[in-house]
Amino acid sequence: YKIKAYQVEYPSHDGNLPEGWTAHVHPEGARYFLHAQTRTYTESDVCSQEVLHDITYFSNYLHGELRIAIDTKKIDVDYDDVELVLEPKKAGCADIICCYYFVNPPERCLFWLDEYDAEDMLGECRGVTALSHKRLAVQAQYWCHWELFPNLCPVVHDILDELKELMLHATCDHLTTTRSAAALSADELKQYFEIVKWIKGNATPMLLVRRLMHTFCRNQYLNFHGQPCARLSVDQTVRGWSYKPSIYMTIFAPLLCMAPVAHVRSLHTSFVDDLASTSEWKIFITKLNGQLQNLNLLGTVLLGANVGFLAIQSVDSGAGRSPTQIASYMSLVLSFGSISLGLTFITLDLTGRDRGSEASRFLQRMNDGKHGLEKLAMIYSLPYALLMWSMLFFIAAFSYEWCKPGDAVSRSIVGAVLFTVCGLVVWCISVASDKRAPWWWESDQPEVVSKVTSEDTNKRPDNKRPSLASRLRGWFATANKRVSVASVRSARSGPPPHTREGTRISVPLISFRRATVSQQNPPKITVTQRPESGEANGTSRTPVSEVGVGYMGYI
Repeated sequence: YKIKAYQVEYPSHDGNLPEGWTAHVHPEGARYFLHAQTRTYTESDVCSQEVLHDITYFSNYLHGELRIAIDTKKIDVDYDDVELVLEPKKAGCADIICCYYFVNPPERCLFWLDEYDAEDMLGECRGVTALSHKRLAVQAQYWCHWELFPNLCPVVHDILDELKELMLHATCDHLTTTRSAAALSADELKQYFEIVKWIKGNATPMLLVRRLMHTFCRNQYLNFHGQPCARLSVDQTVRGWSYKPSIYMTIFAPLLCMAPVAHVRSLHTSFVDDLASTSEWKIFITKLNGQLQNLNLLGTVLLGANVGFLAIQSVDSGAGRSPTQIASYMSLVLSFGSISLGLTFITLDLTGRDRGSEASRFLQRMNDGKHGLEKLAMIYSLPYALLMWSMLFFIAAFSYEWCKPGDAVSRSIVGAVLFTVCGLVVWCISVASDKRAPWWWESDQPEVVSKVTSEDTNKRPDNKRPSLASRLRGWFATANKRVSVASVRSARSGPPPHTREGTRISVPLISFRRATVSQQNPPKITVTQRPESGEANGTSRTPVSEVGVGYMGYI
């Protein structure tokens, strides 16, 4: 903690930089190095001679292979425009692997010297075969590269104008439809536009432009932008999937006061084709949190009403066996359960996964493939259902108490009022409900964008409107033959959260045993499985899997 006397100069980094290398610090704090002559980036510490030797070897080898590919017409790129990002890593014993990718700015893409398994980059969309569709995912990684390494990025107003056009179109889409598939919400677009319109081309503010361009390109890829089956609204499915209620939903939905039906439809609007819509999820979570707070307040009032009701001497005679006492006790316990669940959901943040990556992984984990998110819908319905049953038991206890000692006139008057109120409630619910919506035991018909998928869906026998009795008979008849339904989502946990430790864009990995450059004659690269973690020259590093994926070859 001591500082030398007369210390007035402080370097921006420690260590002596090798010739040709310059150190840079990202506005978010990450340090990286640039070799301007070869247009090579790395986050490894080039001040270490051991690390520098590995970087020099891999850089010379990769650039040499690229020159050969250009000379033999395997690839049509301008060598002077190509950039390289690499990072050596230690992968057990004496093996060193190198994470790398090339960047071609004129085409806004990344490329590699060998076949690249891009499952983690493209895996969020199933059935991706068209190169025009893959281009959007690769372009999104290109913008992410410029966000992480902005030094050589050309600052041009054409990019800024392109972003403004995308934001204006997304804003107009939100204003003209309630089911927009835009990447950001209307409020977010308004806030971002207030910032973007003041950007004049400086390097630091342009980081926001590149981040937003990555967001828009990624959203276009997820929505099959420019493809025959493009998703035009947030609740439109590309796969033709339809929700099929399970026997548990069929039985328990009426017992839970039909709340799971409303929740499952809202959840399936937020989670379509295994993709979570951040804006729709935020709307759902905000509405649910408000409902839970109101339910907690009403449950507390009802809890106090039951306690006061039981304090009446004529009600609580001490035996504890009268129907009035039993109904009031049941109401008290149910209101306590409603309050407990509401507080648990809010306090433990069981409804606060509002960030895109967290919401996607959470909904994917709760997804049941065929039956969708109905388990989560039932869980979120419990506070409301318990409070409704608590109210019913309380009104039953109250009705029995005034009906028992009363005369015919009082019974008829209060009974008529009670019957009228119940009739108005049922009538309002029946009038306000959507007549076009299917019954809770029926399958939903998806709004698909593919004509072929829609025709195939309409031919299914389950598109008819079966009765509740027929569904129950069919379920019990096949109960012994049922098998578990695999989730339509892959088993992986989704993309990891964005961090800035280590190299954030994964790349093909090349491994070699340490040797001098002059004696090393690298053979052909072969593809093997990449490690999930490792150490770079004795220093712990995070896995390079934050933005894309890679493969590994041993030399």
